[in-house]
Amino acid sequence: MLNKLSAHRLVLLLLILALVTGCASTPQPDIDPDTDSRTAHQDPATETQLLRLEAAQILAQEGSYQQSLDLVTGINLHLLPEKDLWRLLVLAAETALTLEEGHLALQQISRISQLLSQVTLEQQYRIAGYRADAFALTGHYAAAIQQSYSQTLIAPDIERQEAAREKLWQHLSQLSGEQLQDLRDRERQAVLEGWIELALVRQQAVENFESFQQLMDQWQEQWSRHPAAEKLPEDLQKLAELSRTQILHLGVFLPASGALAEAAQAIKNALIARHLYAGQQEQHQPKISFYDTQSASLDELYQQARDDQVEVVIGPLAKSRVDLLERRKKLPLPTLALNYGNDEDFPNTDLFQFGLSAENEAEQVAQKAWQKGFRRALSLTPEGSWGTRVESSFIAAWKELGGEVTHSRQFGESRSLDAALRQLMEVQLSQQRHQRLTRLLGQQPHFVARPREDSDFLFLHANTAAARQVKPALSFLLASKLPVLATSSIYSGSPNPTRDRDMNGIAFADITWYLSPEDRLQEQVRAAWPASMDRYGRLYAMGVDAYLLAQRLELMETLPEIRLDGATGRLSHENRRVHRELQWAQFIGGLPQPLPEQAFEQQQLIDQIILD
Repeated sequence: MLNKLSAHRLVLLLLILALVTGCASTPQPDIDPDTDSRTAHQDPATETQLLRLEAAQILAQEGSYQQSLDLVTGINLHLLPEKDLWRLLVLAAETALTLEEGHLALQQISRISQLLSQVTLEQQYRIAGYRADAFALTGHYAAAIQQSYSQTLIAPDIERQEAAREKLWQHLSQLSGEQLQDLRDRERQAVLEGWIELALVRQQAVENFESFQQLMDQWQEQWSRHPAAEKLPEDLQKLAELSRTQILHLGVFLPASGALAEAAQAIKNALIARHLYAGQQEQHQPKISFYDTQSASLDELYQQARDDQVEVVIGPLAKSRVDLLERRKKLPLPTLALNYGNDEDFPNTDLFQFGLSAENEAEQVAQKAWQKGFRRALSLTPEGSWGTRVESSFIAAWKELGGEVTHSRQFGESRSLDAALRQLMEVQLSQQRHQRLTRLLGQQPHFVARPREDSDFLFLHANTAAARQVKPALSFLLASKLPVLATSSIYSGSPNPTRDRDMNGIAFADITWYLSPEDRLQEQVRAAWPASMDRYGRLYAMGVDAYLLAQRLELMETLPEIRLDGATGRLSHENRRVHRELQWAQFIGGLPQPLPEQAFEQQQLIDQIILD
């Protein structure tokens, strides 16, 4: 890497590294002013800041983004000439965004821009773009939308205005239908309201093809002078083409007996309920045929399905059978498997995979924690394969983001939950220090055990009974303020405020059905199969989503950025593995409530910028 640097820049970099580490006695090289972009300054302190900026730029150009950002954040702005502040802002913002450090990008943009006495239109455009990207990284999509919309208004030319509109459209795609409706109801800027309405058309049409043309006609009539009316987003044009074709016959491969029979029956019930609900809503109803995977081989089932003129297969359910399909180069029919195989990069383009993956949930907890600005995690999971898989998934996702796992523990037969928490919080180290002091002093000094203070939050994966013990135990260990983020396993799905008060403050991710219980279809399913829903509620939600997903495989293949609002979450895919974006809630008063957008924020910067 270093051989790419000029001799001058290499000497300069070595000098700055010496300055940063406090080696003030290092002799300064004679630098030819004609080759140096900096202006000579009499003030040594100012010269030092300019050298830091130059070194940070060199490091960024060579791909050493973290080192560059470390230098940038240490620059004293008040010693830097104003003409160099913009150069610093661009470097700080782009480096932080490259590292996906959204919070830090917002901090640096705010810190530096306040000192700019004049900002050109071009600079305003770029600042808004940086902020939009940073807000998106932190999960504040409404704020990202506002910044991208601002870009469309101040773009210096048509080309960059189009780029800003594309970015605005991308940010709008991140919001669910419910979030878009809330945003629309609050919006007072007419043109932006038109964009939000158009995004709602897209979301509603994805779920109901029959409504597409009517919704588009209504939008165009109301917003005939809107910028998007002149040139519709490309995905809407493709959606119009795809909406003209409907799936007429679904085949479902499920076991009628064996270990998975009860789970399969729940999914079958859900498919039937969703089919009937489509009729109630005057939506398209494909024919459904069920095939018993216990009575024939997969090849025989596919042959029978083809003879019956099935167009898309839902199933199988068993992981072992999904593994078999993964290894095939081609399948007789497009297939939505109801589980995930072991190969994340399977080459079979006829196969989509959809399931309830706790490992996927752990990854979403890591993502949410990172968005909140956390960087150091504790992990608590149960012993056994279930807990170990989820723990490994969380740790891998967290480290890939750049986070640090300061400690992890499992609980179960060999270690109680209380003991695991004590070890996580390193209370025993505090007790050992007390014992050493007692021996040294020969008397008992006043002692209060102190937990560790080097972690930002606790990742929790546990069943409901165990989860109810965590917060009381943390309070006893004087760590009640430690944020806890958990998977859906902590919630039974049925409100129980009396017993769940012990989980107050815990944030967790779960399926839409459990966190939006007013859903009409869910009410019908619960009324028809109350006992089964209590036990297999998440599988019922999965069956409901499978019904729609199977009819939208071509759409998801053609428009991979498209998301469906489902009972199990917002549905998208990567390499034909369906990803569920869960909703977030927090126990308040023993009941799961929507997680406040500013929950767990470590500073008030985002609030300030949103208000601005």
